[in-house]
Amino acid sequence: MYIVAIDNLGEDREGIARALSEALETTFYDALVRVRVPGKGPLIVAAYKEKNTALERAEKLSAAGFRTLVLGHDEVETDEMRIIIRKFFFGDSELEIEARTGDTVRIEYALINMIIRGTRIVQNTETETVKGRKFDAGRAILSGGLMTTKSVKITQQSTTEVREGFMLLYSCNQHPLAFLESALLYDSLGPALQLTRAANFASVLAELRRRCPRAVYDDRLVSKAGQSRLLGSMFEPERHLDIAVSLLSRSLRF
Repeated sequence: MYIVAIDNLGEDREGIARALSEALETTFYDALVRVRVPGKGPLIVAAYKEKNTALERAEKLSAAGFRTLVLGHDEVETDEMRIIIRKFFFGDSELEIEARTGDTVRIEYALINMIIRGTRIVQNTETETVKGRKFDAGRAILSGGLMTTKSVKITQQSTTEVREGFMLLYSCNQHPLAFLESALLYDSLGPALQLTRAANFASVLAELRRRCPRAVYDDRLVSKAGQSRLLGSMFEPERHLDIAVSLLSRSLRF
């Protein structure tokens, strides 16, 4: 799969939709629905199985004046490509981390050029079958009203959401460093250690931003609404957050 996105959108959404519909050979209404979202993008507008098709559409979009991004399935950043951090220590000029694998990595703050803050949302659906009783008109008539219900099995589904904050740090010569709120050990905060993970995570973020003042910072992926604005109607944030991260990081580097 190859994803085509547009970026740096202007305010004239009807004009944008008109140009988009011509480039993608779709209806004006469909294009207008896609671009009627807050913000300037990036915004996914199409997905194709063939790379050549995606590149052809991207060329048409570029010719129509759009800033265009193409993302292949093999370019989507995943946790396997990141260094998942377990422990960290703020040195004077560099960040020292211990990865979940046990490896130690050091990186100078000056080399960190981008920080993406977001929230990972995982939906858990549980199915439960319970016994209950249901009114049975036939039984009520046959029994003269003595037996009015029958035993039945009722299947119920309940869905819960689990949210976890994350930060991704990027540099030119290192795999992305991933700070996951629930995976971090916060002992190195020392006297600044607080009572909750959320508070400690916020403290780590504030310290990283203080020590990396030149790094581009983006928090559009903190909310589900922000993730949906980038992914559009074709991809669900709960299942395709890595696509949103990959497009956003590429857009910020563009």
